[in-house]
Amino acid sequence: MNKLTILSLSTFLVFHGCEDTNTEANIESILLALLNSDEASGIDGFESSGDADLNHDVGLEVGPSGRFLSDTLSFGEGYRVRFGRRVISRDRSVDFVTGLDTSIGSVSYTISGVFIAKAIDTSDFQQIDSLSFEKDFTTTLNRKVRFVRTDDESNPDGYGWKIDAMTPLIGGVGEKVSISSLSFYLLSEENQEANLILSIDSDSAGDLFVSRDSLPSFTAFDRILVYASVQNSGPEYNIDTGNTGEWVFYNYGKNRIQRGRKQLNDSGMFFDQNANDNIYSGSVRVHGPGINRSRGIFRTFTEVVDLATIFVSDGGYNTSLISIPYRVERPE
Repeated sequence: MNKLTILSLSTFLVFHGCEDTNTEANIESILLALLNSDEASGIDGFESSGDADLNHDVGLEVGPSGRFLSDTLSFGEGYRVRFGRRVISRDRSVDFVTGLDTSIGSVSYTISGVFIAKAIDTSDFQQIDSLSFEKDFTTTLNRKVRFVRTDDESNPDGYGWKIDAMTPLIGGVGEKVSISSLSFYLLSEENQEANLILSIDSDSAGDLFVSRDSLPSFTAFDRILVYASVQNSGPEYNIDTGNTGEWVFYNYGKNRIQRGRKQLNDSGMFFDQNANDNIYSGSVRVHGPGINRSRGIFRTFTEVVDLATIFVSDGGYNTSLISIPYRVERPE
């Protein structure tokens, strides 16, 4: 009799354990489906599919003033630089810590591809082979996503899950360059007054949850200011006429065919207050949400790149990046 009781109890425990495992697996499957379908998350827009001008704007709805055209960046030898990435593989892993009503997904992307740098002779617009090259790269980007359980009468279980908030996407390669802080301001056209929209400190960015329902929101064709504080541990490769060892870029858009890039400066001119103080800034005209659309969700990738990465074929690959999703709404 005792043997039968023990056997029955063991069977119950095994069955109950399998039931819990299946429930946990089902929840994670639901959360992964939410993550896959959410247009604010992900890394689309990180890739440029090839080399591109330092400042460019393709596939996005531009304002009434027309498309932004950058000046040709010429150096003493009379050439301009183009660079970009071609992504070959991207792997994502997600680890969940799930409670009764909340789950935190730690998302990690490993991206591999080819970094492309080209120098173009400004006299005949031909590529300068001695200054052009490709190099392999692998980079890792991380963020946390918070899911919450919500009541849902249409669901047989009586509840469902939704994405509640996410942290900025942060990462890069190497320890040479880093972004210390990143700030976005809305610039008033009337009095050139700047109002803070969002500020991110790299030390706390991994735990800074931004509400999914309250993403940074820009009105189409407004102008924003971007400020990025960076560090470069050296040795610095100084080829830039501004005597800097790195370049900083504000990348924005939805994917590789709808994207833009703006180089930020540390020249002490325009909205940059002090030259060579490692605080880079730039003014960017917000694009529209897309033809016949009243709103849309896009992504920013603000990145610092060591100049040896761009100008030296065997100079390594050193970058640091902070990415946030944002919403664009058409003015009423």
